[in-house]
Parts: sequence; C-alpha cells; structure tokens
Amino acid sequence: MATADLYLVTQTLTRLLDLNVRALLFRQGLATTLSVTAMPPERVGAQQNTLNLHLYHAMEDAYYRNQPPPGRGGPPVARQPLSLSLFYILTAHHEINDNFDAEIQQRNFGLALKTLHDHSQIDDDLAISPDAGPPQTVMVAGLQGSDNRIEISPRPLTPEEAITFWSAEQSATTRLSAYYEVRTVFIEPELPTGTFGRVFDLGLFVFPMTAPVIQRVSALASFTPPPASGLGPQLIETVPARATLDPASSPEVNRVRVAGSALTGDGLPGSARFVLRTAAWRDLVPPLRSAAIDPALNPAWAVTMTESEGQFDLQGSLMVDTGGGPFPVEVTPGIYALSVQATRRAITPGGTVRTSTTESNQVAFSVGARIVQVTPPNPAGRMVVQLVNVFDMTAAGLDVQLAIGGELYDETAAFSGVAAQDRGLFQRQAGQIEFHPLFDPTLAGIQPLRLTINGAESQPFWIETP
Repeated sequence: MATADLYLVTQTLTRLLDLNVRALLFRQGLATTLSVTAMPPERVGAQQNTLNLHLYHAMEDAYYRNQPPPGRGGPPVARQPLSLSLFYILTAHHEINDNFDAEIQQRNFGLALKTLHDHSQIDDDLAISPDAGPPQTVMVAGLQGSDNRIEISPRPLTPEEAITFWSAEQSATTRLSAYYEVRTVFIEPELPTGTFGRVFDLGLFVFPMTAPVIQRVSALASFTPPPASGLGPQLIETVPARATLDPASSPEVNRVRVAGSALTGDGLPGSARFVLRTAAWRDLVPPLRSAAIDPALNPAWAVTMTESEGQFDLQGSLMVDTGGGPFPVEVTPGIYALSVQATRRAITPGGTVRTSTTESNQVAFSVGARIVQVTPPNPAGRMVVQLVNVFDMTAAGLDVQLAIGGELYDETAAFSGVAAQDRGLFQRQAGQIEFHPLFDPTLAGIQPLRLTINGAESQPFWIETP
C-alpha cells in the first residue's frame, strides 16, 4: 500500500467501525445512532453514542527497510517506500446532560472490539450493509484499486501500561480503551529516473521474469439457516474455495477467485491460462491429466486475469483442445487442483523467438453440488433432494454420501416399496436424490442435511418438517 496521506487509513478504519457496529446494532433491533471520530480522546467531550479511534504513534516497520530500491537516480533511500506501522487507541463515549452512561458506552465499546476482531484485514472486496440494504465498500476511494490491504492487530497492553498512557491527565480516571497496531502502510517513494539494463540473450536464454505463484483461492458460499436461528440468508467467503455448481446463481457462488503474483506471463494474448486437474478425469478414455481453460472456447466461464488476481465462473462443461480439436469435458462435484500456466516469449538479437513455459504451484479447492429444495414425502413416504441439474447425477464414477440429522444413509439401486426395508436408503436420479427418511417427517423439527460428492460438500442445508 503506497499513499502520501495517512488519514486515508484512518478514514478506512473509522468507516469499518461505523458500518459494522451499526450493522450489529441493527441485527439486535437497537437504534443505529452512532458517530465515529478520530480526535484525541480527551478532546471528544460530552458526546453521545460516539466511538473514537485516534492515531497516536507511527513507527517504521523494520521488515521492509532493507529491500533494494527500484531503478536508478537520486538517493537510493528516496526510491524506497517508507514502511510504517500505525498505532491507534479506541475509546467509547456516551454522556447525557453531564451524566455518564456506562451501559451504552460499554455496549458500543464491545461491538467495536468485535468489529476489529472479525475484520482484521481490509481489502477492496470488503463491503458491509449497516441496515440490511446494499453492502457498502469499507476501503475509501483513495486506497481502492491498488491491491491495498490493511491488517489490524490488537496491542496486548497490561492494565498498568494503560494507566501510564493516561498519566498526562493527572486529575482524570483511566478511560476504558483498547490499543491497536495497523500495518503495513507505505509512504509513496520518489519515482526512479532510469532503469537497469535487461538481459535478452544469455546462452541459456534466461528470462528476466518470475514464475507465477498462487497465494489464495476463494469463493462465496450462500445458504439460508432455519428461521428459528433468527438469521437471514448468509453469504460468506470460503478460503480455500468451496465453489458450487450453479452457473445461474446470484450472487455468483460458482465464481472462483485467485490472488497471486506474476500471473499474466509476458502479457500477450493467450500467454497465461488457468489449469484444472481432478481425479475423475483420469478415468476418461483417453485419460485427461489436466485441462487448460481456454477463454476463446469457453466464453461462459468469464475468465479474467491480471498480474496479481484473476477469476472464472464454473460451468457444467469445459471445452478442451489437446491437439486433436475441441471436445467437451463434464465438470462434476469433487476436489480440484488449480494452477496457472504462463508463457513468455523473447526475441534474440539474431531474430530468434525463444519461448519459456512455466507453471505455478497447485492449490486445491472443492466444487460442490447446489441443493435447491427438499420435497415433502410422496405417497410411498420418500422425499426428494432436488439439485441444480448441470451434471450427470447417475454417473457410476460419483462417490455420493448423504447424511441427515447425523445419520448416514445407504445407497440403493432400487427401493423395495416396503417402508420398513427402505428406511435409511437413498437412490440417485437425474438432478435429484430420493430417500426414505429415518426421522418422522410428520413431526415438527429441523434436520441438518449434508451431501458430499467425490469428497466435496454442498452448501449447508436444513430440512424443516412438517
């Protein structure tokens, strides 16, 4: 993160407190009146429903101090960003007519502590809805779009050290407070006025570029807890990714997001592609060891890739060309390995084009089936788990496990039609799973359902009866 304005960091932190504490108050059915300031605590005065986050100290981060500066020109230290750790104090304030209200102050203070604990990292993707409306981006505009990340860590001060902090106010009692370190903030360096020469041809044809590296693979998980929980629809980020085969979903639970470095090869079209591997493709004839996602053959996959991040939308089929022409490969639930294959080309002084292909590390992620609903019992007493029908549920190679209410059900090729014999059995059908429940579906209750296919779980789901 490079900036010349430290207040942008403070604005981002106060915006996080404002949005999330109001969201927590709204969730509890309380008034969401709140102010977040950044003054010295002793200058806040007699305010109501106020949180104060004050920057009281900055210190150079020694970890980044000795990195070599880029380019040439001017003092080398000026071309190297100044890395800082920022230190903040958090206080809560609530007074009515000069009367101190400990209940409101301590409630708001606790919600602020929870906010900074639950969101200890802030990046461009973090967005919070304070009132069940559209989510609002936490990162302020001046820091967005530059791959910035703010990390928040609590400072473990003892009570005695806290008293020392407030010792300047000799007539005042030590205020309820918490202390945080925010890192790492880079102050914008001076731009280099020149660059070092680049090696284009060195016998073994060494390329002046780094290999691609995947650091993080994530996806969104969407599910609705039972009404008895008091929670509405949930949307969470899963790392490593637990994507879901639901191409028409909104939000996009089938979207896999990748973060890393050197992901685009030499930047020319087709120089970098995502590569998928899964054990199920080894059973094809002929076996398929890996499949590159070609955006031209798979426009619905919506592949995008930059130097540091990329994404694609899983579909039920992937078009692959191994040299004999394109052909479709079914994408089924299971465990997949993801890598990035990058190609770099260079022209020697003699006009020869040299090509180097490298592949990143492989990162595992899961692809689960999407449960749509569970139907009430039919005349035979059996119920049906309906799925998003984008893969062959009846394929022999699928390893399917169904557990309901903690009880594992057994798969059968056909039901006998006798309830006593069919209880605890399930049968796979096109786009669905039919099962005879072990529980009594005529009684009111909530049964957790877990569907695992080839080692990958579907989204959390609960059956409500009757």
